[in-house]
This record gives sequence, C-alpha cells and structure tokens, in this order.
Amino acid sequence: MSRSLSRAVLPLALAALAAACTPANTRPGASVPTAIKTGQSWVVTRPIVAAQVLDTCSRDSPGREAGRVTGYWAPSRKDVEQLEAALPTLEAQVPKAADFDRQYVGIEMNARKLIYLNAFHLPDDADIDPARDAIRVCDGGAQFWGAVFDPASGGFSDVQFNGPPAGR
Repeated sequence: MSRSLSRAVLPLALAALAAACTPANTRPGASVPTAIKTGQSWVVTRPIVAAQVLDTCSRDSPGREAGRVTGYWAPSRKDVEQLEAALPTLEAQVPKAADFDRQYVGIEMNARKLIYLNAFHLPDDADIDPARDAIRVCDGGAQFWGAVFDPASGGFSDVQFNGPPAGR
C-alpha cells in the first residue's frame, strides 16, 4: 500500500475502531459515568418546581412548615459560587458533599434570602432535567439530603437526611 493511501485510510480505520468501542447504550451528549465526575448543580427558578423541591417526604425542609417560606428568588452565579466554595464546611456531617448532584432553590424566610440545597445522586441515564424538574425521593438514607445556606453569613444550617447516615 502506498504511503499516501495509508495516510488516508488510517484516520478512517481509527474512527471505525473508536465507534466499535463505544457502548451501544451511550447516547450523544451523555455525561461521563457518575463514579468519575464531581457533582453537578442546577438553579431551580420556577416557583412551582421550587415548591415541589421543598415538598420532601423523608426529611424535614423549610417547605414542610406552612408559611415558613414566604417567597422565592433566583440565586445568581456569584451566590452559587459562594455556596459551592463553602461545601467543604459540611464534610463533618456529609462526607464528599461536593460529589452529590445539587438543586438550588432561592427561598425567603424571616425577611432573609437563603438558598435551599437539595442533594442527590442522579443516574447518568436519567431522563430528568434538574433545572426544570424537582428531584424528590422518599427514603434513600444519607444518599439524599438537604440544607439551608445563608449567603449573608456564608454558613449552612438545617442539614437533614432522608435517613440516618451510616454508623449512626
């Protein structure tokens, strides 16, 4: 085979080999496997979806007490970056807190703007959009949890799990 022909065939052969090695269940644009990625986050901006996120069934949340949440707001990129920078402060209560996928809901309580964090592990093949759909799971133990973040103080409060963390 001539050198110029092999240069033309080599890219085609490599492309065919790569296609043959791609799993059949991988869809275009699919995320990398959860085991090797850090958590992703989404800001929930629609009030109806925000209320659904707060309507937890296996843990307490600000939305479970009538009248406690007086309104909703959309956290800015700066608010989210501040919250995510503070995630390591939760490590004593939530090991590898940043590895969880997270929904953020801006809530107003006691005339203060706070952010409710809804944490979970979303399967890679899930057909759900956490920016548009509430992630609500009953039971599930420590794999599902929530917390309230105060952008004014930079701290978390009300950390609640769907069930007891391991060893407790």
